[in-house]
Amino acid sequence: MTASKIAVLCNNRMAIPALQALASQGRLCALGVPEANTDVIDFCLMLSKQSGIPLLIIKKENLSAQLEELITKTNAQFIFTMTFPWKIPAEVLNKHQGKFYNFHYGLLPEMRGADPVFESIRSGAKETGITVHAIENKIDKGAIILKKILPLSINMTHGVLCTNLSWLGANLLSELLILLKNDSKGIKQDEVNAKYFAKPAAADVCISWQKHDAKTIEALSRACNPWNKGAYTQWNGWNIRVVEATVINETSHQSEIPGTILSLDENNGLIVKCNNETQLRLDIIYTDEGFMSGHKLFAFGMKKGSRFVNL
Repeated sequence: MTASKIAVLCNNRMAIPALQALASQGRLCALGVPEANTDVIDFCLMLSKQSGIPLLIIKKENLSAQLEELITKTNAQFIFTMTFPWKIPAEVLNKHQGKFYNFHYGLLPEMRGADPVFESIRSGAKETGITVHAIENKIDKGAIILKKILPLSINMTHGVLCTNLSWLGANLLSELLILLKNDSKGIKQDEVNAKYFAKPAAADVCISWQKHDAKTIEALSRACNPWNKGAYTQWNGWNIRVVEATVINETSHQSEIPGTILSLDENNGLIVKCNNETQLRLDIIYTDEGFMSGHKLFAFGMKKGSRFVNL
């Protein structure tokens, strides 16, 4: 039986293990990467040169024409999108029904949107996964062909989870291709459980010491690591990002205002009062001066009793 030929449109390193798997199986017939991409272009160029697989540098204004060219020249049976930033035009979808499928690195319909990895970690979800669905005109709403669950551990950062999901994406390919070969129509999404989360904005990555407890801030720091170099806070007009933190099980200092520095020394670290009488140790922070242990902010004039600004 002839192997299905697959073209992949991608924009992120999360696609790399799946690309490697498809290439090794002789299934990958084309690659499409948006222009000005800096995340996977070097890998795709290398793969294209080594294997002879055509690489398409895609321009948004020419998307329809370039997709038609890709389909015509490669005779791709299926086209997978993996973190591709642009909607597939309706005229292309209508003309080539049953050809386009998206790898959504989150659970559908509960985690629709541009960055389900961020939202899964920030919200403290117990599990996430990959949902492969048929592409429709409306974002993340197509029938679910295959869903794989991945437990979310309490210490996963955005970067670590992306790596785990990227390998899950490669490992599900065999099962997915069998389903598609058998013309699976999938399962319609339950709109009752659907939630859409926009791409994280500046307000979403800022710490509010008065509103957030220690557990929430710790989760936010992991959700922002490494892509945003941590969650934002400010002290004395200085931007500081919390990269790694630890919840401290201590209920003293109840009279202090959230955001107050409770400790700042090498032995105890940088400990901050948070909402709901909780405390957080800022283990690693990032400033324009570089990454450093939290307690080293004393060298810049911070001291016990200082307060972070509530953003």
